[in-house]
Amino acid sequence: MSLTAWSRRARTPEPVPVRREIAVFEPADLFDIEIKDNPETNPVLCCTGDPAGAAAFNALWLKRIATSGRYAAAVSVRGQGGTPAAAGGPEARAHDVVQAAVTVPRQTVLIGHREGAAWAALAAGRYPAAGLVLVSPLRVPKQLPKPVGEPPVLLVVSESETQSKEVQAVSDEYGITPLTFAGAPDDVFKGATAEGLLDTVLSWLDAQKP
Repeated sequence: MSLTAWSRRARTPEPVPVRREIAVFEPADLFDIEIKDNPETNPVLCCTGDPAGAAAFNALWLKRIATSGRYAAAVSVRGQGGTPAAAGGPEARAHDVVQAAVTVPRQTVLIGHREGAAWAALAAGRYPAAGLVLVSPLRVPKQLPKPVGEPPVLLVVSESETQSKEVQAVSDEYGITPLTFAGAPDDVFKGATAEGLLDTVLSWLDAQKP
């Protein structure tokens, strides 16, 4: 078999295209306070395994990220929120994340929660993310691709998850020690737990500035 024939046979088929729902919150959208988009900071793109998709980040995450002077966005992958369902597993959802990332101004940080952490990790193997934040990862493939450009990686998990095999596998994969937060893995979108977690993530992002 020729190399060309093998390549065609081994190539992953392009996922069925979908019109993706993307929520955006820019510093300019903050009418109550005057904060400008800081061109020296990287935008942030979020995704989650929650069926609500991008809407899950609307109540707290996007506004808080924008308050830090960063362009904030969240994507609903196929079958979530306002994005229609379409064929495809984790790879197709990672494709959705990549396609959303290329629409964001400047090189973006990818933040993934639960199954979204797996999609973000897969996406980072195709898109040169400025950073990769994995929050309580769930259903992560046993073999993850090496992130393009070797971006900094942050793993954040609830205290109840620290000894799980999945968290330890992800920690070993990237050679990092997870940070922990109090509360349940799914309790990250509102309340004191969510605010504390988000402050930790934003502080980490600020520390990555050259």
